[in-house]
Amino acid sequence: MDPVLNPFKPGAGLRPPILAGRDSLFADFDVVRRKIAELGEGDRSWILTGLRGVGKTVLLGELQRIALNEGWIVAKFEVRREHSFAEELATALFSSLRTARRQDKEGKLHNALRVFKSFTLSMNLGVFAFEAELEPAAGYAASGRLSTDLTDLLVELGEAARSVGIGVLILVDELQEAESSEMAALSTAMHQINQTSPVLPVFLVGAGLPSLPSQLASANSYAERLYQFRTLSVLGDQDARAALVQPVIERDVSWDEDALRIALDAATGYPYFLQEVGKAVWNNARGPVFTVEDAEYGTDDARREVNAGLYQSRWDRATPAQKDLLRALAQEGGGEGVAVRQLASAMGKSSASALSVPRDELIKKGLVYAPERGVLAFTVPGFHDFILRQD
Repeated sequence: MDPVLNPFKPGAGLRPPILAGRDSLFADFDVVRRKIAELGEGDRSWILTGLRGVGKTVLLGELQRIALNEGWIVAKFEVRREHSFAEELATALFSSLRTARRQDKEGKLHNALRVFKSFTLSMNLGVFAFEAELEPAAGYAASGRLSTDLTDLLVELGEAARSVGIGVLILVDELQEAESSEMAALSTAMHQINQTSPVLPVFLVGAGLPSLPSQLASANSYAERLYQFRTLSVLGDQDARAALVQPVIERDVSWDEDALRIALDAATGYPYFLQEVGKAVWNNARGPVFTVEDAEYGTDDARREVNAGLYQSRWDRATPAQKDLLRALAQEGGGEGVAVRQLASAMGKSSASALSVPRDELIKKGLVYAPERGVLAFTVPGFHDFILRQD
């Protein structure tokens, strides 16, 4: 089959041909969109959690596209260690504010821009090139405290957006990487938004690993009630079928049922694997009906690709001591979480504290995470199988 016409798109953040299994999420976001458009009223924000490769970043991108089509002010950014949360947010907001200002013939966003300038100055974020005569807003977003100034900024943005009939959408990827103080500041600001009556049209969608809800709760005691928490997991059989079948139908191609079963069993519903398997089967197929032979060759190629890219690169980043811990985690838990105390015992260590250094280093490298206190798990499905095959 012609690889140019291959519809499958494995890769970080790449939008697959169809977003299978996420219809309910988009339906719920449409309710949020309509409430803002018809009532000028916001709703409770979302936190999306899931392992690597389940489509969190893709979903944020799709929500961004929807909101931009509505003319909203949109800021989408990724939290990165050793980078200022405030600067990433301000940089993401800046271009959207400039676009909104060009469309704001009545000047209703003027004060929001002044508060934005106050925020950038109070956070020492450098120069954002609005016109020189734009004065910072006296008494707003000028304390130098992130929680106070971020609250001032988002409240003013919400009021300005309501005045022009649009919403504000803040999309934060890899939120689990934020400092506890940054999570606290963000939740404080959204808590204030929720207390306005009616609720201002500012909507936050944060995405991260499954540890994110507990991190947010540790940063703010009310975070559990502040957000709607939505878990993104592997797809069920029907949605996985749709992910493999619908894209090829649009190219006048089909699957033999036995071939499709081989592909589904290999991908195990994992969205990233589904794209890798689909791509490899397409490239190996000799005709417009995918056969068992095509599926067998394709799934073998997909496994090699995933092993060489997704898994091997993570394994190579680990030190010998870290690899010992990863092996123990794979042996003791398979793909499930394991208590650090149990891992220490399996490794012949005197106590769980003996693993604190490699544990913390692996978390920083993004190879494992803590689903709950004292427990470790892999961030990527299937990594345990790869580790158990290593010498």
